[in-house]
Amino acid sequence: IRVLANFISTSSGINAEYGGRGTLDNKNTVFGILEALEHYLSSGKQPKRDIYIVFGHDEEVMGLYGAKVVTAELKKRGVRFAFMMDEGCPVLKKGSFPGVNGPVGLICTAEKGFATMKLSIEHGGGHASAPPPNGGAITMLSNAIIALLNTPMPSLFGQGIEVSMFEHAAVSQSWFFRVLSSNLWLFSPILSFAMSLKDSTRAQIYTTFAFTKIEGGVKDNVLPNSASVTVNSRLLPGHTVDDVVAHVKKTIKNPEIKVEVIYSNEASAMSSTESEGYNAIHHTVKQIYPDAIVIPGLLIGGTDTKWYGELCDDVYRFVPSFLSSEDIKRFHGHDELITVKNFEQIVNFFHHFIENLERSFEAEFHDEL
Repeated sequence: IRVLANFISTSSGINAEYGGRGTLDNKNTVFGILEALEHYLSSGKQPKRDIYIVFGHDEEVMGLYGAKVVTAELKKRGVRFAFMMDEGCPVLKKGSFPGVNGPVGLICTAEKGFATMKLSIEHGGGHASAPPPNGGAITMLSNAIIALLNTPMPSLFGQGIEVSMFEHAAVSQSWFFRVLSSNLWLFSPILSFAMSLKDSTRAQIYTTFAFTKIEGGVKDNVLPNSASVTVNSRLLPGHTVDDVVAHVKKTIKNPEIKVEVIYSNEASAMSSTESEGYNAIHHTVKQIYPDAIVIPGLLIGGTDTKWYGELCDDVYRFVPSFLSSEDIKRFHGHDELITVKNFEQIVNFFHHFIENLERSFEAEFHDEL
């Protein structure tokens, strides 16, 4: 399996690239935190506040034996946090955000929920030489897939985090985009249409459906008696799992197709952009990436905060990686690479972040038009 085209690059010094599976998700952060802690403690410093650091081993498979168990133990001990920061969005390189001529640090103040569903049908099979008018189980299930693709759930643009995101970004945008971002009451349809043109931004404003596994049929010349497809839906804050199931049933319009939720998690609540935690992260990003603007955003993936969120009111999702939109495509894929320079920035971020927890940043960095 090709994981890396070049495990170690031919570059040298701070521009050298190193990598392997998980480099960007999420070994860079794990080792960055550990390096920062080692350096901080070796200097003889001692934090004035309690800092809890947890590394789970099963986040990719729901965290049932990691984050869930840790959360239960901390709740039993009566631990409550001022805020929490988990993995999330990075600092995006120049050109990643419309109208902004520089890097953008995205502190995700919420994350989408998810529902993994199985759509299945049992229908009379038979010989392939005499198919029924409806095509049989596979055809009927395929029609359901096409119906869901062509009938998305309604966009909630203007009702979620994107409002705060554009308001914060407006002060750093070119005049044209500043006008749009500052007047969402008028220009929401334009911005919503623009965001729908790219996969990554469309997912910010829609509850999505992805078809990940399909089964049906074992012989070339036999119509199967059954077929099934696994659907992974990612829910916007504002849509519930019940909303998604109702939409699926209404859209496919076929009572023969059974809709079963395998596992699910509701979308998170939105955390404050005025809190001590948000502004501490904001301040630290500006220390490491002084040219970046910092704005709130929505994480379209999932994290262990689905469990840890029970322990505090404000949860933020951010990683201090410096990435382009092309780099992000490497997640869970080929050629996950990081430069020595960026790893140094990650370590530097966490070292400064620990120190900044001694300070107060109440609303210090809230941008006003």
